[in-house]
Amino acid sequence: MDNLKPSHFLFLTVWILTIIFRLFELRLAKKNLAKRKSQPNLQIAKEPFFFLFVLLHSSFLVLVPMEIFLFHRDFNLLLGLSCLVVYLSCLVMRISVLATLKENWNVKVVVDTSSADSIAKTGLYQYIRHPNYLIVILEIAAISLLHGAILSFVFFSICNFWILYFRIRQEEGFLMQNSHYAQHFQNKKRFIPYIF
Repeated sequence: MDNLKPSHFLFLTVWILTIIFRLFELRLAKKNLAKRKSQPNLQIAKEPFFFLFVLLHSSFLVLVPMEIFLFHRDFNLLLGLSCLVVYLSCLVMRISVLATLKENWNVKVVVDTSSADSIAKTGLYQYIRHPNYLIVILEIAAISLLHGAILSFVFFSICNFWILYFRIRQEEGFLMQNSHYAQHFQNKKRFIPYIF
């Protein structure tokens, strides 16, 4: 503990906050799914590779601090503070997404193929299809680079890209079956309004 610098405490605060939020989200997802199971047209996608999501997020929270402390990664003030701003922005966006989706939010692909009420059209969903996935992309960058864990940033960004590539295709395949979703989102970009 004597070798810990103020920047290490900053990283550990972000790290602990992230773990707490992830545990909260898992509990919320379970609660939301239990509420929605009575919906007649509810579909829960079979995801044989869902374990890769669990593995990605779990190992991320283990390997980033390992890289920082084992390889003695330096703290760059400008990069670190920029990452902190991005991370705090992600927290605000994540809370906004949870508030917008309410009981429709889940870690699994859960879709009502007919209900207009299950389609979010406000908040960040006015502009893009997948704000939640955008938040994850930004968090991986912000948490990794906050204290210079460049290897973790590269590795987990690549892994996350491939997992999201397949998951988004599957998720949108389900969601587009709902005419309300198709009407609202067919001309909206996935991550950056009007661009990508």
